[in-house]
Amino acid sequence: MHGPFLQRERREKKRFTDSCMRSSVVLISLTAFVSAVSWWPGCIQPSLDLSFWVPLVCVGLCTALSTILAPKRWPSVLLASGLSTFVGLSACMIWPSSGPPVGGGMLYIASAIAVAMMLVAGAVGFVMRKRSISNESSRRVVWAVIFACVAFGPVTLALAPSMVRHRLESNNRLAAERFASLKKAVESTRAEPNGSSKICDGPTLGHHYAGPPFSQTDWRRITGNYVKQDGYVFMVHCHENEKGGYLVNARPARAYGDGTRQFCTDESGKVGCGMDFRHKCMPCPQ
Repeated sequence: MHGPFLQRERREKKRFTDSCMRSSVVLISLTAFVSAVSWWPGCIQPSLDLSFWVPLVCVGLCTALSTILAPKRWPSVLLASGLSTFVGLSACMIWPSSGPPVGGGMLYIASAIAVAMMLVAGAVGFVMRKRSISNESSRRVVWAVIFACVAFGPVTLALAPSMVRHRLESNNRLAAERFASLKKAVESTRAEPNGSSKICDGPTLGHHYAGPPFSQTDWRRITGNYVKQDGYVFMVHCHENEKGGYLVNARPARAYGDGTRQFCTDESGKVGCGMDFRHKCMPCPQ
């Protein structure tokens, strides 16, 4: 009499066990994917310059939520998170890109971050290992957040080319405006009585400047030091051995991802494209 009931109960229990196992495998796989791919939008050059905390929060959140949904599998989730973080960061360093080559020493950084992620995930797993969500609607919300973490890497990578292109265009335009206005400011200052001695005074130059803004700190440093604004660095260099001699130089702060143009001018008034080691403007290529 009880035979069919017991068999049905065993089948239900086996079905539930199999479902939990499949769910755990999916969670571990998704955690591994998020832990690897979430770092790529911020490190593959030219990058979106994401804060380090953005992928860190994404990976940590996915790991914590996966641990809540599969508390008995938290060691596997922890291992997947740490190893995939190392693989993802290592892939950043060998990924073909237009950026500069990355030294092998960066592998130590990847290892350190992976270990840190494993420690953080381990702490989360230890706290959450006895907690689970039985409410079906709450589990759906948790799954939705996990899938949002999964989408973060691929979506950001897909948007990166257009966003970087827009950033380059904006940086190039603002740099051209700043350079042109800075050139006029130096020329106006130089044309004043005793102007040759004033062109090395940043605040004085600032009174004649009308382009996109520099900060007050920038004006105090710009004569003889590079100051950075919107991906470009700017400097007014005074020639000590030449009365009234100067050079205004502007270039991208980084060779990849910040801008594509270089600007230079001197007391001759001619505009060049870069500065050589002698602090002389180089002519633009024809």
